[in-house]
Amino acid sequence: MVSNLPRRVLVVGNCDRPPVMSAIARTLTRLGVANSHLYSQLCNTLFDRFIIHPVNHYARVLRLKPKHLDLFEGHPKSHREHRNRELLRLVAEYQPDLVFLIRGLKFKPETLAVISNQTRLFCWYTESETRLGEIEEELPHYHHLYFISSRGVEWANEKGYRNASLLQHALDTDAFYPMDLPRRYDWCFVGQWHARRQQYIEGLAKVSRNFVIYGPRWLKRLWRQPSLWLKVRGTGIWGEALTRLYNQTRVVINVSVWAAEEQTGAGVNLRLLEVPACRTCLLTDLTSDAARLLTPDVHFVGATTLPEMQEKLAELLKDDNRRETIARQGYEVASQVRTYETLVTQVLEDWARMKG
Repeated sequence: MVSNLPRRVLVVGNCDRPPVMSAIARTLTRLGVANSHLYSQLCNTLFDRFIIHPVNHYARVLRLKPKHLDLFEGHPKSHREHRNRELLRLVAEYQPDLVFLIRGLKFKPETLAVISNQTRLFCWYTESETRLGEIEEELPHYHHLYFISSRGVEWANEKGYRNASLLQHALDTDAFYPMDLPRRYDWCFVGQWHARRQQYIEGLAKVSRNFVIYGPRWLKRLWRQPSLWLKVRGTGIWGEALTRLYNQTRVVINVSVWAAEEQTGAGVNLRLLEVPACRTCLLTDLTSDAARLLTPDVHFVGATTLPEMQEKLAELLKDDNRRETIARQGYEVASQVRTYETLVTQVLEDWARMKG
């Protein structure tokens, strides 16, 4: 247990889906640390929502401007300017000992510089490995930088930034657990549409047609394929509904998109722990960091290619004993290996070490 705790922590992130920020906040509260939060994606103005965003959107659709160009760059009522002002205001009012930024939406280097001069500023980069270059100019302003991928740590070290370390996702044991429900589906997939994911979904549909999909952009991308389009049950699923889905499925599929489309990357997402915690078998593409948490073919099943994943899905659906053994073994370990108390304690220890 950390002996030297901060008095106040400000947690900043896009939004609470997935509910990572709320899990961190609950953990901080249990540890006796006062905390507040800022959802940067929701921190917006009506002018941006109804004027700036639509104008930029249709100008891009009509090819009147390139995607990266903002016609209202620097406008005081733009989303970016507003969230920067709100963050500075909240830091000034709350006076936290630590600002823990879960890096999604970008903040201006000038804003980060002001905060880092006032208090400790830690960043947790949870985006794709292909986007690491986006934060290069921000590196000097972070007192400590975390990545969900070991490749991110290597990248930061190569840039001369030594205060970088791996901070893998954790399991919210209050949210994911066995429900002992009948298994309605052979397999399911939860996550945003991606070309690589669609390729895998199409291939796995040849193994079993008894599946469902939840996630953004799937309906838009699959409308020309009625057989798959009808499998999309929603643009998102959260909370108890997600836990029920995992409990009602024989095999949950995970396909990562951290790196380039033809690669798997190194980091792992939330499903690596959440699915086994429901005593359900997880079948996922293999990433190098997964073995830091669970053992392949013992706690979950891994595959390196689509044909291999098709073969393993067929085997798991035929062999109830093996599937249930892997699900049980994964369940016995998942809730112990890395919880949010583990994650938060790691951050607080780094803060205490730097403070000392």
